[in-house]
Amino acid sequence: SFVRLGIEVGADGFCLTTGNREVLIKSLELVMTGEKIVPMALVLSMLSEMTSNTKPDQDSPMAAPLLHDAGIHRLSPREAEILRSLMRGEPNKVIAKRLDVAEATIKVHVKAILRKVGAANRTQAALWATEHLTTKGGKP
Repeated sequence: SFVRLGIEVGADGFCLTTGNREVLIKSLELVMTGEKIVPMALVLSMLSEMTSNTKPDQDSPMAAPLLHDAGIHRLSPREAEILRSLMRGEPNKVIAKRLDVAEATIKVHVKAILRKVGAANRTQAALWATEHLTTKGGKP
């Protein structure tokens, strides 16, 4: 695919034309700090391509569907609040102090958030939230 070829020749990031201005700005900032940026939609598309080209054995761990159901992205109100803090770049210690909980509690929430949104790290979760999280009083 075009994305795979771009990665192989050294592209540092990709942005979708459907993304908003904030996503583009944040992506550029992250690339400038050395991060690699590939939108989750492109990653899922690449994974889908890979799995359609191979037929894994039913007992293989690869036999599990790789595309996430929309229900997986259901965040609790607390997780959504913490994800908004991640979007602001706040470290766990600051979030924990503001919410009056232990830093370990925030770490548990962050791990759950990463799993639910399919992100490998806080930065990817923040980018996902920029596109998907309702911020104006709606449910995440």
